[in-house]
Amino acid sequence: MGIIDKTEYKLRCESCEVDEQSAVLDKGSNWSGSSWQGEAKFKNFETEWIGGGSNEPELIHAKCSKCGSPAIIKVK
Repeated sequence: MGIIDKTEYKLRCESCEVDEQSAVLDKGSNWSGSSWQGEAKFKNFETEWIGGGSNEPELIHAKCSKCGSPAIIKVK
């Protein structure tokens, strides 16, 4: 099983000056098709996602675990 597609997320808390990056992967093969992971994992941020499986997950909300400020979200 290999990686078919990948979406990278970079989160930043301006208050705490914390940056973190993670990715969601679409894994699969010619025999089994593809399946997206449910969400990317972050240590310093609490996140809310929709999607996964046959649909690409979408980050709908992220906040800093330390101070509670909304995160600045960048998607690649």
